[in-house]
Amino acid sequence: MVGHSEEENGRAVVATASPIEVPRSLEVVDFENLLGDLSAAFVRVSVEDIDDEIERWLQRIVLAMDVDRGNVVQVDPVDGVYYTTHQWGREGVITPDKGRKVNSLQLFPWLTGKIISGEMVVLSRLEGLPPEASVDLTSARSVGTKSNITIPLRVGGVVVGAILFGAIFSERAWSQTEVQRLKLVADIFGNALERKRVEAEIRRLSEELRQVSQVVTMGELTASLAHELNQPLGAILNNARAARRLLASKTPDLTEIDSALDDIIRDDARAVEIVRDVRAMFQRGEAKTSSVDVKELLLDVNRIVSADARMKNISLLIDVSDSLPPVQGDKVHLTQAVLNLVFNAFDSVCESDGPREVGLLADRHEPSHVHVSVRDSGKGIDSNVMPHLFEPFFTTKSTGMGMGLAIVKSIIENHGGRLWVTRNPDRGATLEFALPVEANTGHSG
Repeated sequence: MVGHSEEENGRAVVATASPIEVPRSLEVVDFENLLGDLSAAFVRVSVEDIDDEIERWLQRIVLAMDVDRGNVVQVDPVDGVYYTTHQWGREGVITPDKGRKVNSLQLFPWLTGKIISGEMVVLSRLEGLPPEASVDLTSARSVGTKSNITIPLRVGGVVVGAILFGAIFSERAWSQTEVQRLKLVADIFGNALERKRVEAEIRRLSEELRQVSQVVTMGELTASLAHELNQPLGAILNNARAARRLLASKTPDLTEIDSALDDIIRDDARAVEIVRDVRAMFQRGEAKTSSVDVKELLLDVNRIVSADARMKNISLLIDVSDSLPPVQGDKVHLTQAVLNLVFNAFDSVCESDGPREVGLLADRHEPSHVHVSVRDSGKGIDSNVMPHLFEPFFTTKSTGMGMGLAIVKSIIENHGGRLWVTRNPDRGATLEFALPVEANTGHSG
């Protein structure tokens, strides 16, 4: 026996045994063309079909190389155990169960060590194995291997497994040309597997981002819901206390008590409506759209935020045209959008040393659209910030989550509208959106 070695990326390539002449297939295979077809196939194949494509090409390569079995093994990053992920063998050849993990360090400790270190092993005869590979020799005989070539698989420069081609029925030698060809096959397979892993990682990160986005969105919606509920609940509490004081007097004013109870009933209905509307936002199915009176919507918003405005010493002006046509949409979502804009304006003026003024306006600058704007007297918006203002997770606030305005943009665009921001000539900024008027209402002209 004669042993020899080569160099692969600076590492010794283990090669053993002298060539043994064995019959070659009479079929002439242009392996160079086959490699070209192989490379082109994995450029075109979808990520979902990579596994099937690898097995199909394993068969073609096994037949072209006149060997008996080909399989791909990969390491589980969790426990470090190798398992067969792809395979093909001729009829009568034992192939390992695909997906079944084996303790490769126990069955093939020497070969596994070579794979981990990134070394290629070329074996023409089992007797060519070194003395330290006695366990590997026993295991190889048990599965019928007579000759074998093992080439590490690299994904992103990291060895993640190996591709193995074996002769089972008779021994065979491996020429330098054949070794180089199979190394190219391993490179192509490795690139395909890297593409598959990258795609899986992208999907994992996308799912994580989706979950984070849901959590952040829920945080923004919860803050808005708290603002909405604080007003009716606070009013209920105040009226309940007033009714108790009236009842405790020696001569209760029944008319005042009745009025306080009417207010409690009205505010309770408002709180129930808010909760019902928020629940509707998260129900499955298509969003329910209806005719929305923009003036009524803005008056509702004004009532919701007025208590918060008083508490923060903000002068809230509402100016809504009486002749606004209705729009078609989801009132709950549109209310949420306006609330987000108003609360954003509240934050802006509270961060400024100037007057605390916020204007909520609606008019009709063009026949086909209703315009709603929220104007503030805050410190304004930096020109470098303007292009990113509606991007998810972008915020200039130390405690902000960067989803409020992104949610507004999504809602308005889903209603066929557009959203933009302008800097006021004096101070502050105006956030404005336009919604198409409801069709067939007689208001389009």
